[in-house]
Amino acid sequence: MGNEPIMQAGQYLQSLLGYWWPFCRIMAVFSLAPMFSHKSLSIRARVLLALALTVVLTAALPPTAPIDPLSMKGILTALEQIAMGLLLGVALMLVFTVFTLIGDIVSTQLGLSMAVFNDPMNGVSSASIVYQLYFILLALLFFATDGHLVIVTIIYQSFIFWPVGSGIHFDGLQTIALSLSWVISAALLIALPIVFCMTLVQFCFGLLNRISPAMNLFSLGFPMAIIAGLTLIYLTLPNLSEAYLHLTRELLGNIGEILRSGRNV
Repeated sequence: MGNEPIMQAGQYLQSLLGYWWPFCRIMAVFSLAPMFSHKSLSIRARVLLALALTVVLTAALPPTAPIDPLSMKGILTALEQIAMGLLLGVALMLVFTVFTLIGDIVSTQLGLSMAVFNDPMNGVSSASIVYQLYFILLALLFFATDGHLVIVTIIYQSFIFWPVGSGIHFDGLQTIALSLSWVISAALLIALPIVFCMTLVQFCFGLLNRISPAMNLFSLGFPMAIIAGLTLIYLTLPNLSEAYLHLTRELLGNIGEILRSGRNV
């Protein structure tokens, strides 16, 4: 009879271990996922949100095999869940990374590369002021398209395709590596109209300077370039939602390949 409380405590600890592995993965995803890793969301709120999501998702997942968390296998399993979460977080951040590059490219063309602002995503003063405009619009589009629910769905599907203890697969890492080139090409394609028009404006002012050397190119060309650049941004903003949805569909396709790589092994 005296051993019954000890046995019950052991059963409770075993049941709690079923929540530990999903919590490691979910917390790793929240450390990089868009909006969830935002600096305005405190670490305490992020942990509480991860705990609440762990309780909800674990109840819908099949039970996992018991693993001793203090053993070498348990430590490797925890590192595996963290690595999987970081992998999904990096994949989810790619669309926002695209528009970070677009903001830097456009700022350079407008001559506003020195105008930087505190980056709320990375916590450093390296984001261009143009990207802040894109970031606000992206945040509104993210919640308008239920991006937070999509992230929760992806986390749940990751446990279906990549259950605890299944390991990390090479195909998923290869997809992330190939997606980096996709990010650069997408950013260049979206920023190409503004870059071309700004290059044409700079060429015209350079031609005027050659025709009339007495004309002060810096006093006239710099403000006109900014006005032309802001006008181009205003004209291209209506296409931002279409570009965001297209990139999001491509991103979800890449994440689907990552998840399917776990089932094919």
